[in-house]
Amino acid sequence: MMSDDNRKKQDMIISHNEIRPGSVQPNASISRKLRDFYDAVQEEGIPDRFLDLLEKLEEAERNTKSVKVK
Repeated sequence: MMSDDNRKKQDMIISHNEIRPGSVQPNASISRKLRDFYDAVQEEGIPDRFLDLLEKLEEAERNTKSVKVK
């Protein structure tokens, strides 16, 4: 027996046959824009300020480990 939640989920799923040929899926535009945005962010360089902070963090971690070893 199917629970009410599962039935609702099943009713919300759009079967492939219900999409008319030539129509765009509802989320296709959103997906494309998100993918484009993600690609653009990936191509950006890491700011020098951020790299400096990472370097300081690594140095602090090395110093902490050397103090614990002694």
